[in-house]
Amino acid sequence: ATTRTVTTQTGDCSECDALKDISFKIENLVACADKEEGEDAQEPEADAEAAAPAEDGSSDKAAPGEVCMPPAMYAMDLISVNELIDTEIRDLYNNIVTKTDEEERQKLFKKLDDFKSLRETIDDMITKLMSQTDEEKLKKLVTRSLGRVNTELKTKLSDCQAQCGPGGCESCAADVLYDAIAKMNDYKTFFNNTDDEEAKKEFVRTDMIKYINDNNNEAREILIKKATEGTIDECEQEKSDIYKMTKAPMWMLVNTTIFSGVDELEVMVDAMITQLEELLKQYCGSDEVAPGPVDGDDGPNCEWEEYEQTKEYLIKVDEIIQESLFKAKDDSAQMTALLGFVDIQGLYDKRVKKLFEDELVCPDEVKMIKKEYMSQLNKCMAEFMNGKLKFSEMSRLQRISCTKELRNAMESRMGKLLQFELEKSLNEIET
Repeated sequence: ATTRTVTTQTGDCSECDALKDISFKIENLVACADKEEGEDAQEPEADAEAAAPAEDGSSDKAAPGEVCMPPAMYAMDLISVNELIDTEIRDLYNNIVTKTDEEERQKLFKKLDDFKSLRETIDDMITKLMSQTDEEKLKKLVTRSLGRVNTELKTKLSDCQAQCGPGGCESCAADVLYDAIAKMNDYKTFFNNTDDEEAKKEFVRTDMIKYINDNNNEAREILIKKATEGTIDECEQEKSDIYKMTKAPMWMLVNTTIFSGVDELEVMVDAMITQLEELLKQYCGSDEVAPGPVDGDDGPNCEWEEYEQTKEYLIKVDEIIQESLFKAKDDSAQMTALLGFVDIQGLYDKRVKKLFEDELVCPDEVKMIKKEYMSQLNKCMAEFMNGKLKFSEMSRLQRISCTKELRNAMESRMGKLLQFELEKSLNEIET
């Protein structure tokens, strides 16, 4: 099951309009402040309508960062945001007075508190901006202080639209997609709230694995129903399709938290949001949705199989480095390292044999093993078999350097394979 219960209605989502306008203005301001130095801003008298979201929800509007005020006018931009917030607060008070259902009143009170809190944040920001004149400092103030606000507003907007179904969108796949987009925005909020890089990766990894497992459980229930009853309804079919489409990219996100840095992780999250939003347009717009992926044997996934195999080699190399080279106390570690190299050579030989038995359908992997890994491994083995070598007299750097080159080659290859799989998975969402 997904982590959020979505109630789809047939309304036009007008209740989200104010939040949509506010979110766009903040996103536009942050994008403008984040521009590289030397990029021109629009003059203050530039057509303000160009930067506002189109009323019909169409894409015929300027993208965030395309229409910008000079930094000296940032405070004025935020004052206009507060005017929108004030209007929404007034309307919420009026709605609360007329509502009699206690549950609806509590929801309105919650929205009211959120808008009041947002207004206080914007007020503080306006004060800071008006006390500053240096353009670069004005830009830094906006990007640092409003970046988190921007992400939180996007999440609230996604939640709001998920509750009403934009433009009367009643797609069950859209429910899943809104949930996934909100989760990506949650990650961005967490990124903005901590500087601990390991905490960022751990948070995404733990949460995404749970989310994937929840989706897998629901997908399994749908398959069981199809197998036992012979048919499933359109809603269940849409969910089944979307779970299949998003599963691989989500696992790619998990792998990014393990094998890549935070910069790549943040890029990956942004890419996920973009692709999920594109897919959402297909289900909630006029675009025809491509049929879901069909289970079948289309041959091996060479890149992913190579990635998994290389991971095994890397574990063995790390064992040699840690146990025999890094902590070496005497010359016996030299023999232990050599025996480890022999084990790795055995892994290479076994894999190459398997690839040839499979009629060499993955030639790039064979090329990497024979020309890159085996070549470097043989170099390291020859070095350590040198009878004149005194292991105990070598520095730690000298002991490790050759094996480290082998490790770097495999780690670099894994990064390229992971990137390839990510791009392929995201492209499958589009096609």
